[in-house]
Amino acid sequence: MVEQLKCLIQFQILEDKKSRLIRSCEDTPRRIAELLKEFEQFEAEYRSRKAEYEHAKKMHRSLEQEISDLENKIRRSRERMNEVKTNKEYQAILKEIDDLKKEITRKEDGTLEFMDRIESLSRELRDSEVEVGRRKKKLEEDKNALEVEKEKLSGRLEHIEALQRKVREKMDPEILKRSEFLLKKQAGIAVAAVENGVCKVCNLNIPPQKFIELQRDETIHQCPHCHRFIYWPGHEAYCVHDEDLENL
Repeated sequence: MVEQLKCLIQFQILEDKKSRLIRSCEDTPRRIAELLKEFEQFEAEYRSRKAEYEHAKKMHRSLEQEISDLENKIRRSRERMNEVKTNKEYQAILKEIDDLKKEITRKEDGTLEFMDRIESLSRELRDSEVEVGRRKKKLEEDKNALEVEKEKLSGRLEHIEALQRKVREKMDPEILKRSEFLLKKQAGIAVAAVENGVCKVCNLNIPPQKFIELQRDETIHQCPHCHRFIYWPGHEAYCVHDEDLENL
């Protein structure tokens, strides 16, 4: 019984290790996705600023063209002054030229604002472009590191499964069948320690007589509440260390 119970404990410890490794392996794509999302968010901000920069340049060019068109209108209006015959027409042209000059001043103010914005965005884009490159390089390095880590975890998982096969070979077929059933039905835990008369998994008291029998270590017991195999860790035989597992 001691040997079978010890096998159960070893099998459970290996199952716990395997579960953690599987979770870590499955977590790798999520971690990579998070890194990629973070980079894409920064890159999207950079592209947004770049689009704003291009728009500002376009608007600046448009205003300069409008100013040029207005200046041409002023020139044509002045040419027309030589052709007018009445003071009223002359005053109308002067008013037209004055309005055009005011419009030019307003648009020139707009070009100055755009020039300031273009200069500011240009500085930001230079810095952001460098940062995008740095982050892209870091992203690739982190992705590669995670893939390497996953490969190592996969190798460790294969090793754990090989150790489990060795333990399985030593187990009584009925006990093995029952333990695998419990692993599926009881959240991956088929074996539980009992300390001070309490099952350490379901946290319920087992009957005093059963606890006494458990300490005698004459047969394999199960928790009357969660039905997991139980053992008393006070027995030295059930203190399983990593080196014990590696030497199966």
